[in-house]
Amino acid sequence: MESEHVQWSPVTDQQHRYKHRIGIPVGQETLLHIHRAMIAVSLVGLFASLYLFITYVSGKPIACGILKGCEIVRASKWAYTLGLPRPLLGVVFYIAIIFLLAFRAYAPAWRPRWWRSAVLLVATIGLLESGFLTLVQWFDIRAFCTWCLTSAAAATILFVLALFDGREPTAKGAIVKELRVIFAAFATAVVMGAVALHFLLINTASGA
Repeated sequence: MESEHVQWSPVTDQQHRYKHRIGIPVGQETLLHIHRAMIAVSLVGLFASLYLFITYVSGKPIACGILKGCEIVRASKWAYTLGLPRPLLGVVFYIAIIFLLAFRAYAPAWRPRWWRSAVLLVATIGLLESGFLTLVQWFDIRAFCTWCLTSAAAATILFVLALFDGREPTAKGAIVKELRVIFAAFATAVVMGAVALHFLLINTASGA
């Protein structure tokens, strides 16, 4: 029987040795990329939901772009749930996803399968809520909110990423690095989000 010929690559071998040295198994790199993508998507969805929540509470005009349906959606019976602004559900949803991912990075060895299932469950709830609201906008309200659709797209992407999330805990060599990545992403989002919110709220109010 002829043995299979495996082509050796110095670049591949160097990457393998580097990841082994810092304690990150080669196959887990994809898992880390999925977690980082989920953090980024969650921050986008959180911004959209937080902006809507602020406008709902303050009553300020909503910058809606080309769709022009944000005010119609806000004035509908679907804008509130049990007396609470519906965007608040989005804020809680995205914060929950970020918290779960951060906790998994902080304590990867503590029930990793349970926490992976928790992320998938929360992502599923977010997908169902966003899908329901999108259908309501389409068939009942007959108007679309740009920020609602942005949140719906984020929730859909999160659900798809959660399906491909693995049950293996984060390697010990990657724990500190992942926490730094999450902190840096969150800090950057806070600064950029604050500037963007100020711009949207002030300019929209002055142009009203």
